[in-house]
Amino acid sequence: MSKRILAISILAIASFFVACEDEQVTPQVVQNQAIAPKSVPIVQVDPFTAPAEPVVTAEQAKRYVKASAALVELGVTWSKKIEEASEGEKVQILDAYNVARDQLCARIGLAGIAEYNWITEVALPNPRNIPFFEAAGLKR
Repeated sequence: MSKRILAISILAIASFFVACEDEQVTPQVVQNQAIAPKSVPIVQVDPFTAPAEPVVTAEQAKRYVKASAALVELGVTWSKKIEEASEGEKVQILDAYNVARDQLCARIGLAGIAEYNWITEVALPNPRNIPFFEAAGLKR
């Protein structure tokens, strides 16, 4: 789990620096982004509404663990693309990466990255959920 958190943290920090690095966007970059094809989600991402109780089911815990591992792998792949991209392409790649994260979580059965984030921030720390996450293979 700590490797996953480290990888996600590195990606978040890298995306911050990439976003802050190019303060002066040239008109050519803006024009190229405007004509570039936009990412279109392939699967339906259901809207997520946080439940009243911060408790997950055993099935949600399994999906979360599966999504965690897949998001780490996705992050590694996309970070290489970001490193190799030109300055004008980095914003597009980061946008596509966000769509890919949402799609990955939806394909696994979560309501996109929104449900994944809710589980990470709210449900995971709840002691009532520990048996579900342990049964799903999550190690603390």
